[in-house]
Amino acid sequence: MKKQTIHDIIGIGIGPFNLGLAALAYNIPNLKCIFFDKQREFNWHAGMLLDGTTLQVPFYADLVTLADPTSQFSYLNFLHKKQRLFRFAFHENNFVGRKEYNEYCRWVVSKLTNVFFGMQCQAIHYNKSTRIYSVTIKDNGSGSTITYKTKHVVIGVGNLPDIPACALPLVNKNIIHSSDYLAAKGKLLANKKITIIGSGQSAAEIFYDILQQPNQFDELHLFSRSERFFPMDYSKLALEMTSPDYIDYFFELSGDKKKKILGKQNALFKGINFSLITDIYDALYAIRLTHPLKKIGLYTNSELQHISQHEDQQLILDFFHGELDKHFIHSTNSLILATGYKQIIPDFLQPVKELIRFNEDGLYDVQKNYSIDKHNSIFVQNAELHTHGFNAPDLGMGPYRNAVIVNTILGKERFKIEKNIAFQTFGVPKHDIEQ
Repeated sequence: MKKQTIHDIIGIGIGPFNLGLAALAYNIPNLKCIFFDKQREFNWHAGMLLDGTTLQVPFYADLVTLADPTSQFSYLNFLHKKQRLFRFAFHENNFVGRKEYNEYCRWVVSKLTNVFFGMQCQAIHYNKSTRIYSVTIKDNGSGSTITYKTKHVVIGVGNLPDIPACALPLVNKNIIHSSDYLAAKGKLLANKKITIIGSGQSAAEIFYDILQQPNQFDELHLFSRSERFFPMDYSKLALEMTSPDYIDYFFELSGDKKKKILGKQNALFKGINFSLITDIYDALYAIRLTHPLKKIGLYTNSELQHISQHEDQQLILDFFHGELDKHFIHSTNSLILATGYKQIIPDFLQPVKELIRFNEDGLYDVQKNYSIDKHNSIFVQNAELHTHGFNAPDLGMGPYRNAVIVNTILGKERFKIEKNIAFQTFGVPKHDIEQ
């Protein structure tokens, strides 16, 4: 009887972060890795692959470059293989189009032989005597299940759309989350009166996308509970905070201090591209000249608190204005919730839940090396905002996190981690004595 392979890593979920891990680990001798995703194929935020949209990170923040610039899976090598490298150079734009980034990721998928789609994790069990995990995978096509063995598990299943409680009972074709925007766009526009809730990049991109078609709507409104529509801080000293240096500093802070700091850092990771704000303003200016009676509005300090639906399918939205302390009503036919995502603890972890470390808020107690269990064998991707800081969802920090994970698993520094990157000091200066 053939002995079953014991993998070094099984990755659950294949978004950009676990795909980057698969790419970084692909050429490491004797490191046996395999990755599964329940979706039929790779598509990164398919509902938001809008024409003209770009990433908020530069091209070198791809799947691998900041950990291994010699990798054959770099974005520049992708362009070279596609014979588009010179055009990209002449274009002189560091920010990659979202559609092209998705194409790049799909290209990497096509080059890897150990990533499998349409395969859903059912459960993970742990054998304490052998210290081996059994991972049960269901083939969504055939319905059959296979159990794989591994020493380590890396969870990269992503997050679920965060839908306000008041909207949950009414989610239908006229109330959608931004993740479903492209699929529902035609029906939404047909309803003529469209409202968007949100303050970040997704809300702004959808607002701008609809603005491009002023003849397709009668009313378009964007509400945010934030005090303003703020741009992403892309100054150089702010960018230094997207670094291992800042993660090292942030990780050592107390839990309460971390919560307070994160609450003040929206402009670092939840803002809108400055160029997109400019494009929106220019579009509004042009529409006022050609469609002076068109009803278009931008509203701040407005928190959605209740939704009701009339027999004619009209939606009545109850808002609370935070600075005026007043309620007001707004009616619409279509509602788009660009309200972000929330972390989930997948059901397949239930059999090993007693091994996992949780904090007082019920979130993963993520260790510095991104493990969440008691012996450094279960790791997470983009589930450490509360422990490592605002860098968690940043695509550019994916290679760093993956380098840390691989180094931890190998027990040696396969990928060298840069230190002392920032010119600024985030903690107490080393040459001073702490009082």
